Amino acid sequence: MEKNASTSWENWSSANSNHPSEDVMSNFVVQIIFCIFYGNIFLLGVFGNVLVCYVVLRNRQMQTVTNLFITNLAFSDVLLCILAVPFTPLYTFLGGWIFGRMLCHLVPYAQGVSVYISTWTLTSIAIDRFLVILYPFHPRMKIEVCWTIIVGIWVVALLLTLPYGFYMQLEEPYTYCEEHWPSEPFRKVFSSFTTILQFLVPCCVITFCYICVWIKLNDRARSKPGSKSSKREEADRERKKRTNRMLIAMVIIFGFSWLPLNIVNIVDDFYSPANDWSYYRLCFFMTHCLAMSSTCYNPFLYAWLNDNFRKEFKQVLPCFSRTSADSTPKLTDGCRSEKLCNGNNTVQESLLPSQAIRIQVPQGCEMITLDPTTTNVSKDQERRSSTSKELEDAIL
Repeated sequence: MEKNASTSWENWSSANSNHPSEDVMSNFVVQIIFCIFYGNIFLLGVFGNVLVCYVVLRNRQMQTVTNLFITNLAFSDVLLCILAVPFTPLYTFLGGWIFGRMLCHLVPYAQGVSVYISTWTLTSIAIDRFLVILYPFHPRMKIEVCWTIIVGIWVVALLLTLPYGFYMQLEEPYTYCEEHWPSEPFRKVFSSFTTILQFLVPCCVITFCYICVWIKLNDRARSKPGSKSSKREEADRERKKRTNRMLIAMVIIFGFSWLPLNIVNIVDDFYSPANDWSYYRLCFFMTHCLAMSSTCYNPFLYAWLNDNFRKEFKQVLPCFSRTSADSTPKLTDGCRSEKLCNGNNTVQESLLPSQAIRIQVPQGCEMITLDPTTTNVSKDQERRSSTSKELEDAIL
């Protein structure tokens, strides 16, 4: 977040205009190191998030409620990479704002909007998963409702950040892009309000939702009726471990990425002498770099670990497509009567003759052969296993 996304630009601007000469960020080697970090974040963040947007937009079957939220998150992260990652270090390292008056208003404003959208979209994903897991028999959110929430997030983010963009000014002749608020109390109120809405509220909601989901999944795993084979028990244990690790990672990474930057900015807001500290800008850039790195983690956490996304990535990326083409049996004349298409461009080969269905499958289906040991599993066990897999997909 640029100060809680937005207001950090103010602290960083004032630090630019009166930083001490012995500031460590003036060292050329330090600047090169940060440029390398920011360059990697930019490339990985843009590539990963654009890939997420592309695979969802190209395949209508991928346009589910959760995936649309993930796509909105990816799009806001792309904006954050384009607007925050290059402009923040360039402004400091070049010693002034060289990008014109219009961008002085637009870039900080857009940064604040994109961070609002990212954090609130992460919150929406957490709430959606909370409702799916804790209330599995309630109707799922409709696509129309999902789109309404996404549009609402954008509209509210644009409105809440509007004062910040309005009060940006380009100062001459030193060409500093700084904020000019009507009064200092008003600035502090706005800064505190932004911190609460951009970080504290989303962090509390996300943590609460995922803790509830984690408790619910543990209770459900302990209370499952029926006997299981040792192989099935081991698979369920591994699935539960993976789900728990995922939930913990989501909360920790969100807090770890954004908390340090918010602490630095709060200290600067309410303790102005911090700007005179020779290591202030170093602390700011370290925490800012950490916050921006979240744009690289999100595609991995919310997309790559999802089976459906992973299949789509393998079809889009040339390196994976070539490997899949070499290792996957080619299908001609569609699927035979004993092969069932599961709707995700994969084909399941059924070993139960009574379930054979003749169906045409698009070219490029991936063959999945069921384990022969599953032929004697009861329908009730199959249903429970399917439900467990659906719950895991909802988490991932």
